[in-house]
Amino acid sequence: MSPLFLMRLVLDFMAAGLLLVALAYWWLDNTSHELIGTGMFILLVSHNVFNRRWWGRLPKVARGRQSLVTIASNISIALAISALLVTSVMISRSVFAFLPVSGGPTAREIHILAAYWAFILAAVHLGLHWSMIMAVTGRLLRVGPPDAIRTAALRGVAGAIAVCGIRSMVIMGIGDRLIGRPSIDFWDFQESTIGFFLHHIVILGAGACAAHYMAVWLRWADGVMQRTEAGE
Repeated sequence: MSPLFLMRLVLDFMAAGLLLVALAYWWLDNTSHELIGTGMFILLVSHNVFNRRWWGRLPKVARGRQSLVTIASNISIALAISALLVTSVMISRSVFAFLPVSGGPTAREIHILAAYWAFILAAVHLGLHWSMIMAVTGRLLRVGPPDAIRTAALRGVAGAIAVCGIRSMVIMGIGDRLIGRPSIDFWDFQESTIGFFLHHIVILGAGACAAHYMAVWLRWADGVMQRTEAGE
């Protein structure tokens, strides 16, 4: 296994971690928030540099419903991150304060909206690539071939994460944030800091689980369609 590929995988997870930490704005001071966001953007730029060939092959990879879902996911997260970057520069009070641009409340609202969409789309992106990640992890840990007991256990864990993730989405008001509905409800970090991160981690896990099993179903459906067409 290529060390470069492993490094890319680690950097991708670091970017997701920085996005999660950046969501805890009221736990951080503004400068820390901006520095964390800047680090995340640098990692995302490196991610796209590493994957530039995929973007170059974009017209050729649109084969089957799973590929179309992956393309839609990648383009959507690219748009969300772009909106996040532009509004970050516009409302910056530290890192980009030297630039002759400024943004008001609207830019801040778009920034929050883009951040939560980027978070959800990152979960989908993770889920669509989960089979590859599990394969890499299995090779690193030298896990044997799949067996019924381990598969059932993992599916049980995925189901529990999905249930907890739905509950956490309600608790954290993610639905309101995804439609840009104004809210004055903020997490009380003095009461519990770990709770904020645990809720968002299980939301990330639930989104990844949903995307993973959707990808599994789409692969099965595409396979059935190909066999049907071959039979005809």
